[in-house]
Amino acid sequence: MASPVVDVYVKLPSGKATCIKLLPTDQVRKISEYLSKQEEVPERYIRLKYQGKVLNKSHTVGYLGVCAETILKGEIMVPKDINVMVKLPDGHVEMVQVKTTDDVSEMKQKIRSKIKSSPPDFTVQLGPNSPELREGILLDLGITDECQIELKERSKCDTKSIYGTHDNVDGKEDNVDDPEKRQELFSTFNAAGRHVEVVFSFDTTGSMYSYLTKIRQKLRESCERLFRDIPNIRVGIIAHGDYCDYNNYVLKYIDLTSDVDTLVHFAENVPCTGGGDTPECYEWVLRKSQQLDWSEDSAKALVVIGDCEPHPPSYTDQSINWHVDLERDGSQGEQSNFLYAKHGVMVYGVQAYQKQSSQQFYEELADHTGGYYLHLRNFDLITDMFLAVCYREADPEQLQAYVAEVEQEGRMTEETKTFLDKLEMPRMDVVESENRPKRYVNAPWWDPSLDTNRIIQCEYVQETDSWRPKQVMRRESSTTYPVNPIRIRADGSAAPTRKSSKRSGIQRLFCFAS
Repeated sequence: MASPVVDVYVKLPSGKATCIKLLPTDQVRKISEYLSKQEEVPERYIRLKYQGKVLNKSHTVGYLGVCAETILKGEIMVPKDINVMVKLPDGHVEMVQVKTTDDVSEMKQKIRSKIKSSPPDFTVQLGPNSPELREGILLDLGITDECQIELKERSKCDTKSIYGTHDNVDGKEDNVDDPEKRQELFSTFNAAGRHVEVVFSFDTTGSMYSYLTKIRQKLRESCERLFRDIPNIRVGIIAHGDYCDYNNYVLKYIDLTSDVDTLVHFAENVPCTGGGDTPECYEWVLRKSQQLDWSEDSAKALVVIGDCEPHPPSYTDQSINWHVDLERDGSQGEQSNFLYAKHGVMVYGVQAYQKQSSQQFYEELADHTGGYYLHLRNFDLITDMFLAVCYREADPEQLQAYVAEVEQEGRMTEETKTFLDKLEMPRMDVVESENRPKRYVNAPWWDPSLDTNRIIQCEYVQETDSWRPKQVMRRESSTTYPVNPIRIRADGSAAPTRKSSKRSGIQRLFCFAS
């Protein structure tokens, strides 16, 4: 008889993964308790997600449909002091300091302690048309620094309704816990404050590193502004070199978060890469971005900033075809994770400099997913683009307000106006592949039928989430050699040698891939 025990894997933002054996009847809280001991943090600071949704810790593993080898995403919330502006029934506003990891009951207790004139029993909500905040962590509820909440005295009728019923004029019982009635009630609330998730991918090779250098100068200021203006936004950052940078890093990322300190620390400490010659590993960016913590019910965007084209499928043992990773119709089979079809991520293709041979790549990224193609010649404008994209995903009216601000401050250059005008245009619907603009580039990275190379250059090491040169082995011995030897530059970065040695020629005759 098969054991009911299931192996549940939990992956933390650091990349560390843990396997926990659980019964279907075990509560999710058992996972967070295990992680809290392992990471030496309070259990309440552990947040678990499955398929983009925060898990209720009181539910059982079986209830949530968690099966063998399910991968959950774990987050460790860092408590931060924030100031909440509390609007009282008389219109007066008081400031109360709370922590992002406080729950609603703790926030209400702090309000009572600070504001002596507060009613003995009251409700709190984010706005006049918003539902009452009854439970949950403030960070999950979108309460950020200087966020305003409204305090209302709870009436006798409200007190009864908490327990499910209240007297009606026609003598009928009105159950507010009824799912249909609750959904009808929620549909009347203002839905403008939707959740927004934006990931920015920076090429850190050569001169492209200047874009990340520029944005880090004002990253803290920009993020604090965004989290204040868009309470439900999360931001992520990807930094990548190329496969030949395996001794340094090929790709690093910080997953979607609303923690400013985490984003700033990552951006300030990620180093430059060498990259060698073109192309760069943009196809790996598209593949890895599918593993980020995207939510189901949010507006999602991936902003790919680069200056050249991706590798052809034959370059690595993963055979990555970037067209397939964007496809929306599932025609390539069940095994592919399509960025748009599965996750609903719209891609912004942001081309730096003026390399015409790669322009169609960035245009195609946008057309495949309903995103935007933007051309940035001046890296000084990267911060404006960073803010504008986030406002565009949140609400077109917020983008319009930002455009007006740029004009009033006299910062509206011709290039700034060009990309802001493009962002203000209505988003085009994603069309089926047969109706999409027909582009073609006569190169292996675009057309796989031209990719006749049979020598894999790099291989992926899944255990360490890293890359290395593809190893080959001579038949008469167990000695292994790189297919394409790697040369080390003066700065310590690695790049493929342009010239083959005699031995590598002999290897191609007498060796086979390991």
